[in-house]
Amino acid sequence: MVGKVKFFLRNIPLSFRGGTITMRRRLLAFQLILTLTILSGTMLLLSVTGMFSREATDSEKFLGNELYYLSESVESQFGKASALAVRLSESLSAGIEDQLKAQDLTVTDLKTNPEILHGLVEDQLPSLIHALDGTDCTGAFFALDATVGPDLPGAKYSKAGLYIRNNEPSANGGNADWQLLLRGSSELATKGELYMQSKWDLEYDVENCRFWSEPLAAYQANPSLPASRLVYWCPEGALRNLDENTMTCSVPLIGNDGRAFGVCGFEVSQMNFMLRHNSSNSGKYPRMALLLANNGDGGLMMDTALLAGNATVYGTLPKGTLLKTAGADKGLTCYSILGGGSFIGLSANIRLYPDDSPFASQSFTAAAIVPKADFDAAKNASSFRIALLLFALMAVGIVASVILSMRYAKPITDKLMSEADDGLPEKTNILEIDLIIDKIREQRSKDTPLPDDLFGDFIARIGTLTQTERKIFRHYAAGKSVDEILSFMYISMSTLKTHNGHIYAKLGITSKDELTLYAELIKKSGLEDRLL
Repeated sequence: MVGKVKFFLRNIPLSFRGGTITMRRRLLAFQLILTLTILSGTMLLLSVTGMFSREATDSEKFLGNELYYLSESVESQFGKASALAVRLSESLSAGIEDQLKAQDLTVTDLKTNPEILHGLVEDQLPSLIHALDGTDCTGAFFALDATVGPDLPGAKYSKAGLYIRNNEPSANGGNADWQLLLRGSSELATKGELYMQSKWDLEYDVENCRFWSEPLAAYQANPSLPASRLVYWCPEGALRNLDENTMTCSVPLIGNDGRAFGVCGFEVSQMNFMLRHNSSNSGKYPRMALLLANNGDGGLMMDTALLAGNATVYGTLPKGTLLKTAGADKGLTCYSILGGGSFIGLSANIRLYPDDSPFASQSFTAAAIVPKADFDAAKNASSFRIALLLFALMAVGIVASVILSMRYAKPITDKLMSEADDGLPEKTNILEIDLIIDKIREQRSKDTPLPDDLFGDFIARIGTLTQTERKIFRHYAAGKSVDEILSFMYISMSTLKTHNGHIYAKLGITSKDELTLYAELIKKSGLEDRLL
């Protein structure tokens, strides 16, 4: 009988029976729980710190920087053009008046003396070229309120003047190798000073042209305002049917007598805008577009907008329609276009006029936008990278848990399975386990063997149990938990405790562990069917 008890004590800690979990599995479970806890904490930390929405934040910062530099650059270029347009107006007005004065004429005589217009206009060419070379613009022009053919059809809207453009617009605008002639006498081209452009015409057609009508009307309504307050930026350009969008800055030409007799100014073309304001940091969003547009009803007027950025975007931007605001996405503005397609970005109002200008209510907007599909792709890629990183960490944690549990538990189990001379496991070098082994050796040294009749006395006492107590004892012997016994027996916890007290008293034991030990001995003795 003592040999059976020793065999049981030696093997039951290393087995997996009756719901017992091995040391290795316990260690593995603990390490996996620790790994999952760390990952959960990492995910919570990433969520609290905004890492999952970082792509939107980074995009907002990126587009914000692009918009800032675009706004600063536009206001600088257009502000400089406005100031130089005022200076050009003063220079041309003084020069034209001096020439008229030499012929005993005034600006009021321009309409009645068409024969002087040819030479008068040509004489202003050096001043116009010099003014253009000092700007960041594409072209320079002036138009007089007079025509060389007052008796011809359409003479009411035909205006004499000059319009020149740089041959290849650059980021710096002026100082081109040569200029193109778009308005003015063809003799200027034959003399070799200018080259005629395919859109050339002798005079301007100013019918329904705001670059002409708006500044003159503003001066008539506000004759006391200086020229610096009468600068007008026309989003439609001064010439019709050009191959690209342009914006024109025009200022009235004002005589000494206070009469306005024409307009002058500069042009910023689409090509000039693209070269000057193109982003140097478009790697994050290769299809980003930067634009300057006039504000319309609920959106940006794309038919007259100037654009910079990736040319592939231009095909999706509508002509003659609005780029409409369509909500927001984490600090960014969403835009939609007619016929589908959407963009996301940021925009800011651009001040081209002082507060006391008659045109102060006219607003322009600078915007940095990217296709919504590109933004969503970048956001999904960022989330995928984070998810992939977490998955990799989880995989590393699981593999490390398995390896560590094997390396930690195997030496211990090997030691426990081995036997010293006294039949007990060898030293494991694990403090707690070695203390238990030493305690067993100490108990053995007292030479107090288990009485031979102890087991027989316990078996005899089983006969004193009632039918209910025997059923409860059988459940304990089968390894059932307290909750399972309560369910099987249909009794309350207090009733079970009462029965436990009776069972312990009748069997002469003091704990459930002792009860389970005797039950195992009964099974090993082959008495299970008779007694349990």
